[in-house]
Amino acid sequence: MNEFLSRTDPVPSVSRVADHRLVVQAASGAGSAQAQAQAHVQVDPHAAERSAISATYARLRADIANVLADLQPRRRPADEQVAHADSALMGLMPQPVIVLPMPPTDPQMLAFVAQVAQSLAQKAAQARAAQANAPHVSVEAVLQ
Repeated sequence: MNEFLSRTDPVPSVSRVADHRLVVQAASGAGSAQAQAQAHVQVDPHAAERSAISATYARLRADIANVLADLQPRRRPADEQVAHADSALMGLMPQPVIVLPMPPTDPQMLAFVAQVAQSLAQKAAQARAAQANAPHVSVEAVLQ
């Protein structure tokens, strides 16, 4: 599946075949600034090679990090997972709605609406208690 083998022996160094720097000829009336720049380039001839190697190394590390990120799913801390699952479950539950009649309304109608709201809250509490105390056999039957 994976043909990657780790190396324990040293890897021989590789030298670049071509130098990618462009050499520009100075004009006949070139100033001392160009001469200083040319002297600086001649002092460190391996700078381009080192920067190319560093860029290749950085690109390789980024590619490896991308591959590893795709292999392992992103994980959230446990508390955040519980809160996310709780909010997802609460989103699935229907939200009770009590519609109050518009005024002018009969006082008996308002009393009836209040009674319905109390009954609804009581039944919701009973349903939560029943779901929290489910028998072990029922849970196993649901999971299978």
